[in-house]
Amino acid sequence: MSASAIVGRREFIRTGAAIGGGLLVSLYVPLPDGRSDALAAEEKDFALNAFVRIGTDESVTVISAHSEMGQGIYTSLPMLLNEELQADWSKVLVEAAPVDKVYNHPVFGIQMTGGSTTSPAEWERYRRMGALARTMLVEAAARQWNVEASSCHVDNGAVIHGATRRRATYGSLANAAAQLTPPADVPLKSAKAFTLIGKPTRRLDTPSKTNGTAQFGLDVNVPGMLTAVVARPPVFGGKVAKFDASETLKVPGVKAVEQVPSGVAVIAARFWPAKIGRDKLVISIGIWDRMRGSLRTRCCAISQRWRNSRERSPKRQATRQQL
Repeated sequence: MSASAIVGRREFIRTGAAIGGGLLVSLYVPLPDGRSDALAAEEKDFALNAFVRIGTDESVTVISAHSEMGQGIYTSLPMLLNEELQADWSKVLVEAAPVDKVYNHPVFGIQMTGGSTTSPAEWERYRRMGALARTMLVEAAARQWNVEASSCHVDNGAVIHGATRRRATYGSLANAAAQLTPPADVPLKSAKAFTLIGKPTRRLDTPSKTNGTAQFGLDVNVPGMLTAVVARPPVFGGKVAKFDASETLKVPGVKAVEQVPSGVAVIAARFWPAKIGRDKLVISIGIWDRMRGSLRTRCCAISQRWRNSRERSPKRQATRQQL
């Protein structure tokens, strides 16, 4: 991925909050060269690696650390977070996370999606992030009203002071809350207090996938971006012995052909020229040529062992006796 594409993914968090103002709650991760303090001072109410962004327009954007592949986590993760945040569900949006270690899988330690693990693995983390945001919003309101935070409660995207019935929306409190230090720990609801988790809920990603506005990987296009398609060996352990790219380089749009550890990469201006160029490569896989005879022998031996075990099976023998 190009550097500009990476910047774009990281910038979308900052840009979105900069346009509307607001609160962005994150886990603190120091930057590699010790620039975290300078960056925080420069951006004020923004932080990297965020899980939830609250805008002054009352929008609540949940950053998903996992990929939506039809399993519904673009709805289940916001549900976990909003169970504690208690924002107006009609204002909740979801965005994909950029690449960063703060989004690593809580169990496997890498940024990944799989094994039906997203919801159980994020069960506590996303609820905690919602609780952190809620606590900061309540504290911001209490300071504005000069009252104790414990005298306030939240309801559907607003902080309410019980005694005076004063009310402030999350969006109106977002900038003030962003100046506060997140608490070290926050209590979470008990299961019997849930109002969103476990309830039928419409998926958040259905409208964009229905009207065509959802952006997928193949939709991304940045200035100067090229596409690479790799021709890989047809067998595990296969290695490229040599290749001929003369016909590939004649395809309009193909920029270069390079051997890489996983095979031969065709680099082009767009996907289709790269794909056509890959199909025109002439590649010799040396290890495959040497392994072919050995593999055939092994396959025959495995098949024979399977037939032998099948013949010796009690069910097979009983059937023969009946006949």
